[in-house]
Amino acid sequence: MNFGANSIEKAATNCHIMPAIVLTAINARYSHTSLGMRYLYANLGALREQSHLFEFTLQDPPAAIAAAIMEQSPAVVAIGVYIWNRLAVESVVSLLQAKAPGLPIILGGPEIAHDTASTLADKVACVVSGEGEGVIEGICGAAQEGRQLPRVFTSTPPPLSKIQLPYVDYTDTDISHRTLYVETSRGCPSRCEYCISALDDQVRYFDLDRILPEFQRLLDRGARHFKFVDRSFNINPSHACKLLRFFAERWQEGMQLHLEMTPDRLPAPLREQLLAFPPGGLHIEAGVQTFNEVVAKRVSRPMKSQDVESGLHFLIHEAKADVHADLIAGLPGETPESFESGFNRLVAIGPSELQVGILKRLHGAPIARHMQEWGMVFREEPPYDILSTRDMDAVYLDGIARFSKHWDRVVNRHLLPTASPLIWEGHPSAFGAFNAFSLALESKLGRHSFGLVDLARELLHVLVNTRGITPAAARSAIRRDYADGGRRTGIPKFLTTEGPGELNTRSCARRAKASERSSLRC
Repeated sequence: MNFGANSIEKAATNCHIMPAIVLTAINARYSHTSLGMRYLYANLGALREQSHLFEFTLQDPPAAIAAAIMEQSPAVVAIGVYIWNRLAVESVVSLLQAKAPGLPIILGGPEIAHDTASTLADKVACVVSGEGEGVIEGICGAAQEGRQLPRVFTSTPPPLSKIQLPYVDYTDTDISHRTLYVETSRGCPSRCEYCISALDDQVRYFDLDRILPEFQRLLDRGARHFKFVDRSFNINPSHACKLLRFFAERWQEGMQLHLEMTPDRLPAPLREQLLAFPPGGLHIEAGVQTFNEVVAKRVSRPMKSQDVESGLHFLIHEAKADVHADLIAGLPGETPESFESGFNRLVAIGPSELQVGILKRLHGAPIARHMQEWGMVFREEPPYDILSTRDMDAVYLDGIARFSKHWDRVVNRHLLPTASPLIWEGHPSAFGAFNAFSLALESKLGRHSFGLVDLARELLHVLVNTRGITPAAARSAIRRDYADGGRRTGIPKFLTTEGPGELNTRSCARRAKASERSSLRC
């Protein structure tokens, strides 16, 4: 799907005049919407009628994006830069400058705001560092008039009461087919050093008397999924309870709220409100990051691991929320032993998704202060992931990257949800068992893309020849998952009849046990 072409069609039907200001978002995928660019569009004041918002995806070629922008004969182009789209933005900027030398290009967003001395920043007319709603009209107006723009404009955060809200600009198509991003606060009181939110001075809250009517209008238009981008939804329990109560009182079948929450901050009133939602009605991102309390304190994220574990148990097993929990590999002082122990601990709690992330050095994030002491080496290009530390060498972290890819494909996507846990059930280390499976997958199928049939075949082989599960039980579990996923026809023959690989499993099992004892360095 050429999303850029669809945006042009929308411009032709919705704009009264040819837009002179083109706000450009390059999203990771079509299902995402750009809340940041909608905020800028809503706050252009008198220039709004001369402007248009284009949304593209990383699947759109940079040449097509540049061509779509140039078809609008723009006087000014503004582009949001994030860690996931920086390389695409660099290509688009170069193409625009080749097509229209002197065209004012304005960049903003977290990836460029703290990288204003970069080659990309040097190429454009202006970089806006900070929130753009209060300055976008003035900067675009000056560019239209041919006035000189400051190379870097550092904006002062405007009062939230003065910001025009963007939710009316979600289209019916957005509401029906895409994720609606919303926010009720900005800033974060935590100082986690791997996050640029550590630079925030305070948490600022939108007036709920302004926000809730906007949410009601979205509900009235058919919106059912709301993804909150608040840094930590439960930092202010009273604020969180009011929002949750609003949605609980208006709940309809098919609704879901997506929230980011800190699992060790769940006071009784908030827990009571969370229990008001049906199973799966809440999708909660719970940033665990590490169970190592010393490491957590070192990166300014002090926590008590028992409180984190208790909070996760409540969210998963009592509130019945759909919990996505994160761990980060490569934090300063985290060892393979402590990381793997934390992974096993989290698997035992049972989140619906367990994301194994690799530490990244975001521009401006204070994590850089630990680099020398802990031997931290990061990739110089996006996504700036860590390559080695004093305690985790390059081979180990490359193994974690491989492990993460396979865990995401095999477990987090729930392709074979009852058969996959058999890889580690009864094993002393869930990490060790899945790592052995991951090594086998890479040797046969590669690290990245492979089909479900190939995955099912390899899983059957490992369950029988490594884990010692009877062929009939292993085939039955995989076959049931295969059918429950809507694939009731075309079930592979090896899942219905005994294959030669299931014979004489004892010697294979002995070899597999020896392999499981190997580390990621295999």
